[in-house]
Amino acid sequence: MSGGGFIIIIAAVVVIAWWLDVHRRPIRQCPSCNGSKRNSGGQHWGSCRRCGGSGEVRRFGARSQ
Repeated sequence: MSGGGFIIIIAAVVVIAWWLDVHRRPIRQCPSCNGSKRNSGGQHWGSCRRCGGSGEVRRFGARSQ
């Protein structure tokens, strides 16, 4: 097997593993507020802008309900 073919197989395995993981766990902790549901930065106290106060966001590639 040539080096190029091996790289394609590795890339395919990585993409399939990512796709399975996203479909198994489509929701993740909000990276902006770290799941605290609050924005603690500066003058913007209140609900996190990114997650809207839920503490969770949908992962890239996950289907919406």
